[in-house]
Amino acid sequence: MSQRREGTKPELVFENLWKKNDPAWHARVQQLWRKNFPAMPEQILSERIHQVVFAVTNETGEVVAVSTAYRTYIEQLKNFLYGFRCFVDPAYRVPGLTTKILVRTRDWLEEIHTTDGAENERCIGVITMVENERLMKHRTEAVWRGSGMVYIGNTPQGKHLRVYYFKKALI
Repeated sequence: MSQRREGTKPELVFENLWKKNDPAWHARVQQLWRKNFPAMPEQILSERIHQVVFAVTNETGEVVAVSTAYRTYIEQLKNFLYGFRCFVDPAYRVPGLTTKILVRTRDWLEEIHTTDGAENERCIGVITMVENERLMKHRTEAVWRGSGMVYIGNTPQGKHLRVYYFKKALI
């Protein structure tokens, strides 16, 4: 990993990998996951690699963050949404980066949602489960200003659920 001076902003590049079957990129993303989640089963690695929306790289080309999305039916909402996940390497966690990744991912999925999948399975928005204890404690706004994600309740385990509906989405 490249070193950077404390307080400097890393030069990060976003690479859109949505539905691109590129073994070289897959290996780079899996390297990030293996480094940070050594116990992640190979089956999950194999599934998630095909869900990558953006890979974020540093100055040397190392993948330091990734967003994934997958189509999921939300019974409570009676619609399909994209389930969103994001991971940023701890060495690259700077204020605002997660929101930037979420917004870029959200905007890309909104751009393609009318052409992605069968008409009766099109996603109407993005849903995410907030697992970060600090975010759940300190980011308690009903609507997150930076991303437009709306709090809709908790999982049985107490994790926050947030949704963003695409413009022109119909229920």
